[in-house]
Amino acid sequence: MTRDDDQGGDTITLAEWAKEIGRTPEHIAIRWRPARDFPRPVGRRRRPGIPGPGEPVYDRQALEVWLAEWEKARARPRRRYEIPGDPNEMRTLGAIARLLGIDGKTLSQYRPMFDAHADHRTQGARTLYRTGDVVELLNHRRGAGVTSAADIDARRGRELTHQEATRLQAAATPEEWAAIARELLADGASRPSIGRAIGLSGNAVEQRLRDR
Repeated sequence: MTRDDDQGGDTITLAEWAKEIGRTPEHIAIRWRPARDFPRPVGRRRRPGIPGPGEPVYDRQALEVWLAEWEKARARPRRRYEIPGDPNEMRTLGAIARLLGIDGKTLSQYRPMFDAHADHRTQGARTLYRTGDVVELLNHRRGAGVTSAADIDARRGRELTHQEATRLQAAATPEEWAAIARELLADGASRPSIGRAIGLSGNAVEQRLRDR
């Protein structure tokens, strides 16, 4: 695992994979990656202009095979949700969850998937999503029927090492900071630990990453 992996369709970072399958990097790093049968990294990808060893990359097919087996082992009948009212209505995830009669975390854990595939817009400090898109994505999500909570994952993540904190603090631009932070999250660090390194809360870290 000493070679560099610059790009390529055969390899992927855990952060990239998390976005594709609608999970958070923390969920994968904390709940899945420690499993004995989880695929191991096949190399590292260095980002131009960013110091450090680079972010671990994984064989895409190996990850897909692992996920298929994981879902098969946990498959169970799941509830399908009906779209409440006008599917074009723009609402917060919390409002949609209340209309569906479910806990808000059931939706918030899939926020990366909704951000990537649902029609949405920012209104002040809130993000509004097209209700029909959210419900359809919820009904067809991968791994449905298995719960996770991104905020719990974030609290359970590991602390930064002194070297990692120093590297984060030395970031010259917001873009460089965000790239380093995402690499650390993919490697199991928690958002609160990243926030502590630069004097931010875990929520503020999440907001800053969304802005980059």
